[in-house]
Amino acid sequence: MSSGSQGSTSTPPGTNNAGTPPTDQIVRRKGSGHTGLYVAIAVIVILAAALGGAYATGVLKFASKGTTSCSSPTSSVVPASEPAATPAVSAPRAPSITGQTVTGAGSTLVAPLMLTWATDYTNNTVDYSSVGSGAGITDITEKTVNFGASDAPMSPTQSAAVKTAGGIDTIPESAGAAVPVYNLPSVGATLKFTGAILAGIYLGQITNWNNSALQLVNPGVVLPNACIIVVHRSDGSGTTFVWTSFLSKENKTWNSTVGFGTSVNWPTGIGSKGNSAVTATVKSTVDAIGYVDINYALTNGVAFGAVQNPSGNFIVASITNIASAITDSHVTLPKANASWYNVTVENAPGANDYPLATLTYVLVYQNQSAAGYSLSSAEALVDFLHWIVTVGQSSAAPLYYVPLPSAIVASDQTTIDAITYNGLPVP
Repeated sequence: MSSGSQGSTSTPPGTNNAGTPPTDQIVRRKGSGHTGLYVAIAVIVILAAALGGAYATGVLKFASKGTTSCSSPTSSVVPASEPAATPAVSAPRAPSITGQTVTGAGSTLVAPLMLTWATDYTNNTVDYSSVGSGAGITDITEKTVNFGASDAPMSPTQSAAVKTAGGIDTIPESAGAAVPVYNLPSVGATLKFTGAILAGIYLGQITNWNNSALQLVNPGVVLPNACIIVVHRSDGSGTTFVWTSFLSKENKTWNSTVGFGTSVNWPTGIGSKGNSAVTATVKSTVDAIGYVDINYALTNGVAFGAVQNPSGNFIVASITNIASAITDSHVTLPKANASWYNVTVENAPGANDYPLATLTYVLVYQNQSAAGYSLSSAEALVDFLHWIVTVGQSSAAPLYYVPLPSAIVASDQTTIDAITYNGLPVP
């Protein structure tokens, strides 16, 4: 099955050119006077800014100050085990149909929330397979499920593969964020990262934890003279799309050589499948770094770092600052069955916004009869979609997801009401 690769070296979306990890398989049925000193300080600040700018453009590379020589592993690792925002509340619809099964597949980022929804939604049965966003896009394209779930919008190539009249609707169903997780037992402080530093690590240019670029943004922190063990996703992943889109915005070398997508050709590191496996790999591997959804970091007790936003502030992800990033991005939503490839809420302009925020989506066919589904199946799907964007939003914040703003809920409901069967809206 295709991983749904979207690798690209073009400008990333939205760029301004100036414990026990959750399971990956979910099947749930019915049922979160010092003049001299001042001058010296000013010189240091100016020098630091200049060095940072040079590194971000790829002109300057920082060497590790330690003597440890690092050679990055390349084999995949499979571990042995794998203030809250207020949700938009709408009254639930009376169920149009019961006793049906709704099947879905895709995003591991949203899997813990899907598990809760599948348990709490009682009108029909929901079976969801957490196989990664790339596989979810493939499954809905091949019509083997009623809905796909992805943290990455479909690429132009993926959209072109859909031949059914009406196309596929993209429906935001929650929001989250990717965070850099790491395992450094000797470091008690929360580490700070810039986009340029994260790109340097994943390019294999920054290979030691005590590299001078990391030390520069973490003054006073004693960083170990140890090789950085880079962990990335091995499957098609919406979390990877978020991560690589951010790195493409932040580092010209990354953008021109690796690019962004649900799958990319990684310059270095070891691969793990799914958010849960990346979490487990980092948690069990000293000196490792990886990226996962904030839910997986918080629920598994894995340290994650602060990331510098466009205002220059280092922000530790939280429900509050992810929600503010969604609001401050002023994202314009396309028509449901149009291209969403350039929709992004990354690098929002607010001073306290977390920069790696993301919407996550459900993908469904607008014309259910043309796609070959039965009327009863379409009715059960529409009922479930209405439920998750209204009643289901109350489950988001406790699981470290961001409830949808009311404007997006209203847009979603309009889209869901327009899903058709034989030319008529599905009841």
